[in-house]
Amino acid sequence: MTVQDIIKAMDDNLNAKSRVLTSKMIVHGRRTSRTIESRNWVVGIDQAFTEYLSPPREAGTKMLKLFDKLWTYSPQTDRVIQISGHMLRQSVMGSDMSYNDMMEDRPLEEL
Repeated sequence: MTVQDIIKAMDDNLNAKSRVLTSKMIVHGRRTSRTIESRNWVVGIDQAFTEYLSPPREAGTKMLKLFDKLWTYSPQTDRVIQISGHMLRQSVMGSDMSYNDMMEDRPLEEL
């Protein structure tokens, strides 16, 4: 068995063709910490949808990724904004994760 075979087997075990998950992210700020909960629907590596469930300030915010394009919807402003180029490297919800990090889940053999 080659290294490539092992990495492919790991990818096959870790990455489903489609998945739904709920996650919590704790963002530590200078004065306080907050927990952001989201629900994610993912198909392959090119299609993903995320809805933020809490805290109330973030609830209802949505992100849609289709291939190399990303859109966000904010219920506070009732607007959809396309995020592209260097903006994909910006922080999500004040965390250390970028939009690219949040919405991308490439197989190990592509890294």
